[in-house]
Amino acid sequence: MPKIKTSKEEVLQKVIPILRTRGVQNSSMSELSKACGIQKSHFYYYFSNKEELIKEVLALVHSYFNYNFFKIIQSDTLDIQEKITKIKGLMNKIFKVSEGGCIMANTALETIHLDPIYKKEIRLFFHDFISGLQYLLEINHEPDNALMLAEQIVQDIEGGILLMQVYDDSKYLNNAIIRMEKLILNK
Repeated sequence: MPKIKTSKEEVLQKVIPILRTRGVQNSSMSELSKACGIQKSHFYYYFSNKEELIKEVLALVHSYFNYNFFKIIQSDTLDIQEKITKIKGLMNKIFKVSEGGCIMANTALETIHLDPIYKKEIRLFFHDFISGLQYLLEINHEPDNALMLAEQIVQDIEGGILLMQVYDDSKYLNNAIIRMEKLILNK
């Protein structure tokens, strides 16, 4: 029998891996509530519908990424090489250790052509990702070039995540991260 007491945060944490691997369209509220160990009716206590749940998941992922990413980037105690090392660790934790790749890209690819309901949150995530990289790139590059390179890095990393999933080989993401490091350090 499903347990009854669980927090909204626990529910969100439990549905993220399912949505990352199965996607929005292939994850029913029944399946998600079962994975959380709660009754479907209790699931609706936290979320009035699936769209609200997905928006909150995306907001939570975005918040987690921003907190950790910008904590590294804005650190006054880390030099540029230490920042890159920590960013590489964060990307490995988020994109390699977690099965299914990038939940933002997955959700965008799956839903944007059908219904752009999640487009705003996904755009904000990628905007922040690009902005953070641009900030680091401006150490060794002109602002306009830094923006272009930041966009290129995010495209490269997301492509690396996709190919890593397609070929079950992390070399694609590893190579994208190596290219990111070279661009930031201007090597």
